[in-house]
Amino acid sequence: MTERSNQSVRRAFKLVDELAENGPRGVSELADQLDMPVSTVHDYLQALIATGYVTKDESAYKTTTRFLEVGHRQCHRLEVFKAVRDELETVAEETGEHATLLIEEDDQAVIVAVQEGPDAINLFAYPGARMPLHATAPGKAMLAHMPTERVTDIIDRHGLVEVTPQTVTDPDVLFDQLEDVRSQGYAIDVGERIAGMVCIAAPILDKNDRIRGAICVCGPRSRLDEDRRSEIADVAQRAANVTQVNLDYV
Repeated sequence: MTERSNQSVRRAFKLVDELAENGPRGVSELADQLDMPVSTVHDYLQALIATGYVTKDESAYKTTTRFLEVGHRQCHRLEVFKAVRDELETVAEETGEHATLLIEEDDQAVIVAVQEGPDAINLFAYPGARMPLHATAPGKAMLAHMPTERVTDIIDRHGLVEVTPQTVTDPDVLFDQLEDVRSQGYAIDVGERIAGMVCIAAPILDKNDRIRGAICVCGPRSRLDEDRRSEIADVAQRAANVTQVNLDYV
């Protein structure tokens, strides 16, 4: 592929990202936001409309549900998604909280599936949402079972961005936490990504001890005291273990 073709693809996806992030926009508004000529933006939008991934509503352009279709198809191709579906529902019911399955992709933690228990608060968590590995319990659960060289490379490429004042930004502290995760079998973050929330996550390993994802439970700090955190960690670990067994039969 030529550099010109690469640039065209990048520009098209910049338009898609802008529409997905900020909602319907007009041509001029998109051109200003992305610092692109109006005529170029118009041409890309027409091409995206032709593919069915963008549509026009009066004078505004927006993404279509084709992306939802693509995402669902990809989820159902994931072995870990097939292996965890029933367990995730059980976790949400037993804890009453917000339960998610996450995987690592392109050095980020990505939500693949969501289940809400009867007491779950609205976290605006949805399949496809991405977050830094170091700032989340599921991210740490996965980092703990990656080779040290891989973790170091991720830190070198992306740094340890402070998401909240509680986020770990010191590599030495992070590596100490990852050692604790391996020792206790689960990870925890207290307000490191979302202020006031506690998240507890158990890693999902396959029979070769390769990390395949993490099961995470999140709830408000006021409800998740020390005793409650221990109970939830047990539930998440049991579910991760069952998922590991299920992976052998997917």
